[in-house]
Amino acid sequence: MALSRHFTKYGKHTRSKSCDENGLLKQLVFWRNGMKNPELLSPCGSPETLQAAVKGGADAVYLGGNLFNARMNAKNFDDNQIKEAVSFSHENGVRVYITLNTLLTDRELKKALRYVSFLYSNGVDALITADLGLTAAIHRYFPDFELHASTQACGHSTDGAKMFADLGFSRMVAARELNQDALALLAKESPIEIEMFVHGAICVSHSGQCLMSSVIGERSGNRGLCAQPCRLPYNGHYPLSIKDMCLADHMQDILTMNIAALKIEGRMKPPGYVYGVTSIYRRLLDERRNATPDEIAYLAALFSRSGFTSGYFTGNMTKSMLGIR
Repeated sequence: MALSRHFTKYGKHTRSKSCDENGLLKQLVFWRNGMKNPELLSPCGSPETLQAAVKGGADAVYLGGNLFNARMNAKNFDDNQIKEAVSFSHENGVRVYITLNTLLTDRELKKALRYVSFLYSNGVDALITADLGLTAAIHRYFPDFELHASTQACGHSTDGAKMFADLGFSRMVAARELNQDALALLAKESPIEIEMFVHGAICVSHSGQCLMSSVIGERSGNRGLCAQPCRLPYNGHYPLSIKDMCLADHMQDILTMNIAALKIEGRMKPPGYVYGVTSIYRRLLDERRNATPDEIAYLAALFSRSGFTSGYFTGNMTKSMLGIR
C-alpha cells in the first residue's frame, strides 16, 4: 500500500505509437530463409560488445544498466548509453532487453520504478526481472511493458510458467539444469514463451538459489555481486567448477522443441568472444544444422574450461562436467 502512495502520480503508462512499432521486430526476427527460427539473444556488457553482438547476427540483446542487475561487475550502460543502445539496435532490427534481475528491498522499489519509467519512455523492448514484488509493480504501472522471468526467478516447470503468466510475464528463461525432455515438455505446455541457454557459464547450484557467495565472500549473487567461489580450489581440487555449456552440436534437436529464444551467456566477456559465439550460432540457426568439429574447436578457442559440457541437457551429469580455465 505504501508503494501505491508513492506511485499513483505515475498512473498507468502506455506506449507511444513509435514504441509500439518497435514490437514488430519481434515478429520479424523469427523468420530467416523462409523458416521460423528461435530468436538469437546475445549478451552485452558494454557498448563495444553491443556492436559485436549486432555485427555477429543477434536478433536481440540483453544488457544491464547501473542499477539492479545480476552482473554489477560488468562495465554496463549508463542512461545515455542505454538511449544510444536502443537507437542503434532498433536501427539494425535488433530488440533490446534490460536486466533488472536482482532482489530488492522495500526502500529500493521507488528508485527501481523511476528507472523502469526511464527505460519504458526510451523504447526498451522488454525487462528481465526476478523480484516478484518489483514485477507486480511494473505490471501495475506499466501494463504493456513486456516482462521476461529471469533464470534467477527459478523457472523450471509448467506450473511455474503458469504462475509467471498470471503475474504478467510473457516469457520464462528456463533453468539451466533442465534436460532435453523437460525443456521440450515445458515449451509444449507453457502458456508463455520459453527461452533457454545454449552457450556459456553455468552454475553448480540451481539457478537463482545459490547463497555460497553470500556465506563465503559476503557478496550476494542475488544482488548482482557473485564472487564465484565455485571457481576456487578446495583442498587442491576444483570440485564445484563446471565447464561452460555448449549446445551447438544439438541445434537440430533444439529446433524441434518450440523454444522461443536461444540465449548466450557472457555479459562479462569481451567483444571478440560475443561476436565469435554469436556468429557461429547465427550460422547454425540459418542453416538449421549442428556445429562441425571445427566450429566447436573455434568456440573452445574463444573460451572454455577444459572443454565444454552438455551434461544438464543430455542428462549425463558426471565428473566430466567439471573443468577449470
